[in-house]
Amino acid sequence: MAKQAEDIAIRILRDIQATLADHGKRFDGLDLRLDEVPEGMLTAPGLAGHAHVRPDGIKKDIDELKRRVKRLEAKV
Repeated sequence: MAKQAEDIAIRILRDIQATLADHGKRFDGLDLRLDEVPEGMLTAPGLAGHAHVRPDGIKKDIDELKRRVKRLEAKV
C-alpha cells in the first residue's frame, strides 16, 4: 500500500512539474511581447492625463497678467 501512495505522489509531482514548465514557457512569451511594446505607448496615457492641467494653469496666469496690466494702466 505504501508503494502505491508513493507512486501516486510521484505522478502528481511530475504533473505539477510539467504544468510549471508550461507556465514558464508562457510567461517567457509574455515577457517577449511586453519587451516589444514601445515605451511611447506606455508614457502616452500619462502625458494625456496631464495635458488637461496645462491649459487651466496658463489661463489663470493670463488672467492674472491681464489684471496686473489693467491696474498699471489705471495708474498711468
